[in-house]
Amino acid sequence: MRFTKRCVTLVIICVILIQLVWYYTSEKQSYRSFKQVNLPKAKNKTLSGLWPGKIDIPILLWWDSVYTDVDEIRHCGENKCRLTNKREFQNHHDTSAFLFYGSNFKPYNLPLPRKPHHLWALMHEESPRNAYILLHEPALSIFNFTSTYSMQSDYPITTQWLQCPEWLQDKKYVLPLVDKNRLRKLGLAPVLYLQSDCDVPSDRDSFVKVLQKHIPVDSYGTCLQNKKMARRLRFHDNMAPLDDQEFFRFAARYKFALAMENYVCEDYITEKLWRPLRLGSVPIVFGAPNIKEYLPSNNSAIVIEDYEDVEDLVQYIRLLDTNDKLYKQYMTFKDGPLENLKLKQILQSRDWAPDFCSKSIPKFMDHQNKLYNSIFTGYECFVCDKVHEYIKSGGKTVFKVNASDYKCPSPRRFDESGHYSIHKDTWAAEWNFGKHEAIAMLLLYESGKTMSQKEFYKFVKKTMNSDY
Repeated sequence: MRFTKRCVTLVIICVILIQLVWYYTSEKQSYRSFKQVNLPKAKNKTLSGLWPGKIDIPILLWWDSVYTDVDEIRHCGENKCRLTNKREFQNHHDTSAFLFYGSNFKPYNLPLPRKPHHLWALMHEESPRNAYILLHEPALSIFNFTSTYSMQSDYPITTQWLQCPEWLQDKKYVLPLVDKNRLRKLGLAPVLYLQSDCDVPSDRDSFVKVLQKHIPVDSYGTCLQNKKMARRLRFHDNMAPLDDQEFFRFAARYKFALAMENYVCEDYITEKLWRPLRLGSVPIVFGAPNIKEYLPSNNSAIVIEDYEDVEDLVQYIRLLDTNDKLYKQYMTFKDGPLENLKLKQILQSRDWAPDFCSKSIPKFMDHQNKLYNSIFTGYECFVCDKVHEYIKSGGKTVFKVNASDYKCPSPRRFDESGHYSIHKDTWAAEWNFGKHEAIAMLLLYESGKTMSQKEFYKFVKKTMNSDY
């Protein structure tokens, strides 16, 4: 009897071990298969025999929408498309493209299975940190078009915060240097820092802490605040309304302004640079490694990474602060034509213009008599034109995102000398998590299935525990 029980127990243990081995190997095999998944190719192949037939007015469906509600005909020169965010059109015969808004992007709820003739277009005009998943090649590879800060995107909006040369060279708010010097003698710090978004991936607050040890910095907002702003200039009691005329006059009093982005990516430039340039303050810049390609002139901003350390930088700031002749050289870009020919060309090639510039921009900005009042309208028409091109080719035209060109590395931290060089896994945790989100999303995309949010993030954790 005892022998029989022992045999039964042994058999049960063997069965359990076999099941565990099978489970382990199958899990490893599924991850191995995942790792070997090729990037999506279905979207790029010739669609012979798969074309849905004649489409008179293609439908562009905002899937993760920037709009609350939209359903209208968009006229784009000779072409027109129906623009909607009504999801009941997902499988409509005329639906030709899906538009995704980066800040609302949900990787677990894509319009799957994807039909072979559907084009996918991504727009992300905000900071890269708002959607870490979209910094990684596996996620970007599923799109046919992108519109982002990167000049490598199909419809680049790198200069979205720069309205036009006339706006940049405007002197409406520039305070005479004699008045700035008088304010300095009355105790105004030479440098302005205004941030309420603290502890961001660029680690700008750490740099400012080091800088403050060497030179006075008036800091408003909630980050490192040492000065209070008048309540009427605040936005939700902590941040100035940054397009307010009274705020412009307030900020224009400072001889220098810290212009530090929240993320370090090539081509990522915001109003933090353009605003002080317009107001007549010298920007102290940190952000895009290629920022000099966009400055209005060689003498218009101080680039932090040009200096050996913080002390070297401070020495130069003090030189400009006490030498009117040298300081004035940083304002010469406001007189005469724009020196930076690349910047001028970028602005001239845009097919959209903000309100400030719409009346002053020459007609060569729009060689096809198309001038849009926002980047969203411009991008929708860009996609509309591409859809018509695609339809005319019978689906043979190939549109593919070059995802490897989005240069947005994992975040670093500043050291005590002011070098952006320290890598810490904890600081880069969100970037790394976004990478695994992208891997998990690509596998989900390849399967043609969707998941609940909870199921998706369980799967993301599995990829993090694997060898990817």
